[in-house]
Amino acid sequence: MQSDHPETTLLDETQRAEILERYQGTFPVDDLAYGTVRDFCDSRDHLKFLSAIQSDLKDLQRPWTTKAILGLLPTGSRLLEIGAGEPVVAQLLCELGYVVTVVDPYDGSGRGPTAVAYYRDRYPSVRIVQDVFSDTLSGIEPASYDCIYSISVLEHVHEPGLGMLFSGIRRFLKPGGRSLHCIDQVLAGKDADFHRQHLIDILSYQAQLSEQPARYLLREYADTMDRLLHDNEVYYLSAEGHNLWRGATPYDEFPFRKVVSINSCKKLGKAS
Repeated sequence: MQSDHPETTLLDETQRAEILERYQGTFPVDDLAYGTVRDFCDSRDHLKFLSAIQSDLKDLQRPWTTKAILGLLPTGSRLLEIGAGEPVVAQLLCELGYVVTVVDPYDGSGRGPTAVAYYRDRYPSVRIVQDVFSDTLSGIEPASYDCIYSISVLEHVHEPGLGMLFSGIRRFLKPGGRSLHCIDQVLAGKDADFHRQHLIDILSYQAQLSEQPARYLLREYADTMDRLLHDNEVYYLSAEGHNLWRGATPYDEFPFRKVVSINSCKKLGKAS
């Protein structure tokens, strides 16, 4: 049966060639970093579609994730995205030559979408598994992915789900595979202390994947926070982005917070 919707194509041949030439094998990715205005402006110049979708942190995070994967992994690599929502990054990576699976419950949780049938119709190149990502997933072969990534997801996942999610990453990554995540981090304002501890919990799981000692994690975290607090290039969530997140909630119940993107990348196995 013919689809009611044409397959979405994000790039033409010239754009694919330009993106691969600019980022493939050359984009630098640190173990732990934060989003910057410089990187956002680069994305507006060279990945404009991904950087102008919804006027919040994802306009920074979607293109950064794409560039990071291009920098780390050759085309043909197998990727899995946790909690994609509309799978625009997965689709773009498919068009760039990667093999991409999305795992998302599409049940509306976390204000996420439910239109799984529509996404399967529009993005047939992306394999979509409608489920919660964990180590109990069926139909996915263990140790079969070169990279498992997420974009603005982990800050919404709490225990015991967070531990189950990282058990899934350990189960489905190939040895030496990359665990790559963009995490919304509240630096100041309501619930900042909770977000700080939750980030440390996430980074602890990342460190365990790479078999790094706790002292390395704490030093890495402290050094990154110190650089962030003194860097004029830090990309902060805008007032417009905050208002988008606030939605219909009265402002006094959801006042402005200082929010950044923390980018974490670890390799499964012993640290070098």
